[in-house]
Amino acid sequence: MKQTFWRKAIQTLMIGVFAFGAGQTACAATILYVPQDNRPVSYAYTVDTAQAAGYTVLTPPETYLSDQGYQGSPDKIWEWVKQNVNQADALVLSTDTLIYGGLVDSRKHDINILTLKNRLSELAALHNAYPTLPIYAFGTVMRSPRASDGKVEPSYYADYGPKIFEIAYWQDKADAEGLTAEESAKLLSLRMSVPLEYMQDWFARRTKNNQVNEMLIQDAASGVLTYFCLGHDDTAGFSQSSLEARYLKKATANLSPRVYGSFPGADQLGLLLIARYHVDRSQTTPKIRVIYPLGGGADTMPHYENQSIGKTIADHVTAVGGEIVTTEKPDLLLAVNTPLSDVTSESEAFANLAMPRKSAAAFLTRVEDALSRHIPVSVADIFYSNGSDNTLLKEMQNANLLYKISAYNGWNTASNTVGYAVAQGILAAQMPEKAQHRMLTEQYLDNWGYQANIRKEIYRAQENLRTDNVKYSGKLNPRLSEMLVEKIQTFAEEHLDINPRTVTARFPWGRLFETQITVAPTPQYPLMRDILAERARQEAARKAAEKAAAKSAAQAQNTQNSDKATPAAPSTSGDKTTAPIQKQ
Repeated sequence: MKQTFWRKAIQTLMIGVFAFGAGQTACAATILYVPQDNRPVSYAYTVDTAQAAGYTVLTPPETYLSDQGYQGSPDKIWEWVKQNVNQADALVLSTDTLIYGGLVDSRKHDINILTLKNRLSELAALHNAYPTLPIYAFGTVMRSPRASDGKVEPSYYADYGPKIFEIAYWQDKADAEGLTAEESAKLLSLRMSVPLEYMQDWFARRTKNNQVNEMLIQDAASGVLTYFCLGHDDTAGFSQSSLEARYLKKATANLSPRVYGSFPGADQLGLLLIARYHVDRSQTTPKIRVIYPLGGGADTMPHYENQSIGKTIADHVTAVGGEIVTTEKPDLLLAVNTPLSDVTSESEAFANLAMPRKSAAAFLTRVEDALSRHIPVSVADIFYSNGSDNTLLKEMQNANLLYKISAYNGWNTASNTVGYAVAQGILAAQMPEKAQHRMLTEQYLDNWGYQANIRKEIYRAQENLRTDNVKYSGKLNPRLSEMLVEKIQTFAEEHLDINPRTVTARFPWGRLFETQITVAPTPQYPLMRDILAERARQEAARKAAEKAAAKSAAQAQNTQNSDKATPAAPSTSGDKTTAPIQKQ
């Protein structure tokens, strides 16, 4: 592998026991897991899934992890790893956390390259101290989003993010296929519109991060890492991330897919590599068959990604140690719900209504057939980005399929959904029925209940409250949190026939586009609708009391005034008339 592939990419831009259907088997193994931050998809949901499958999971103190409001503590986390590594049978590590502090930290840091290399060298030292301990690591190619509010990117991105993205777009296109004279002029104009210090800062950070990724790939090639996965976070067709990924692919062409993979997505990688350890430990190769409904199928191009869903699925199956097959009796059926067109849209779209659709019905008939033959099914719902397809879920509910399948996912980007669907589909075979039921319920409440439906109501409520735009900002009105709990509990009761007192929810990072759903085994949460009703009753009683008090005070004042004696008129008899004073 050439040492300069990342420099070339930057230079180009700057210059122009595998138990399927066999019952549960206790895993009896311990995984030391370092997530990329403390968001539920990275942390709680991932840990819960692994524990439900029988694994003991060790994680750093949450105060060490990156949060919406503060940076992670990589040096403290490294110390924790060293103190606990002797308890682990395998390590699953976020290199973004261990080197920068977390995923968001990797986009905003000003850490010098020497410090980054020193932290990176700890991986080799760990491998040398424990040579038989498998290390599964995952990192990211720094994303290049179209826009950001500036809180998860450098502060200048709030104002100049769209222009920086467009500069990278045209420069990537120039590198890939060339530009017309008009496009070249457009690029020149854009370059002149962004302060040079901002562009230098952005590219300097990307250069350092790419140097780190290059060394991590070398660690995978040399055996320090059992497997290394490099995710592409929010990657468009033409973008800085896409350009870097293109050079990356060339530089790593000779690496075995058993030791290295690179594909879209970031938030799913921790759970995917836990499933990969499970597969490696069982010394099997899960055979996974993929089906689609009528429509775009494998050729579908999801939002926020730069390759077809078929390629992304193949990448994930390879990463988990599996094999895509066409046999009628696979270990797992991955049922991928794609739209009739070959492009996905957002779950907030008006068209996302629970309306009968022949393609969905035919798709679920194939799912039912697989289940009748005792084939585990995991549903990856990518019809929409950022939430479920209401039609599919309603059809599943009508067919009594919601709790017959092994796993369901329909959240965030298509790659996020696919990664979780593959991992949870594999691990579900190890789960007791109640644990699997809880996993499904949390996904239905999050992906279907909130993302596809309640979120729109929350957005409208936020606008009516006239607060700041909190979709991304983290400035959260408490009334929105209460509304979330009330509506999630109601959805659980009405759509899933679940005791609402077993369910609660919160906005973990204060942002309206993501939530954490918690489902308890027994009723333990108060009903938010009762709390709000009692509050309304008390407020009505307070207002009534104030009104009554005001009325009583007014009546008392009137009575007091009427009881006062009327003074007699002064007598005029005997009065002396005083002549007016004449002005001189």
